[in-house]
Amino acid sequence: MTFEDLEEHRPRPVRFEPDPLDYALIAVTDLDEPFHPELVALIYDEAPLNGCAVVCVDHPDLAVGNACLIKVGRMDPIAAQIVWKKTLETRLVHVGLQYLE
Repeated sequence: MTFEDLEEHRPRPVRFEPDPLDYALIAVTDLDEPFHPELVALIYDEAPLNGCAVVCVDHPDLAVGNACLIKVGRMDPIAAQIVWKKTLETRLVHVGLQYLE
């Protein structure tokens, strides 16, 4: 079963387009305070209470089920879980994250 199969059967939360100048910072290995991001990502869309989708360079720790910290736009860093991942190019991925807080 693929993500696309699941997407057809679940209602999708309301999504918003991000501000064109906003970006996300992601920490995947150092999840302690203070926040030390390792990746920068373009925000694809946002569901403010649920999570977001981003596009970024792939990293070995960007795996479905893994936890991370993400700072989306001007909001404070928040714990999130990677719920889906789609490879776009050799090193470029589209990732869906669900906020845990």
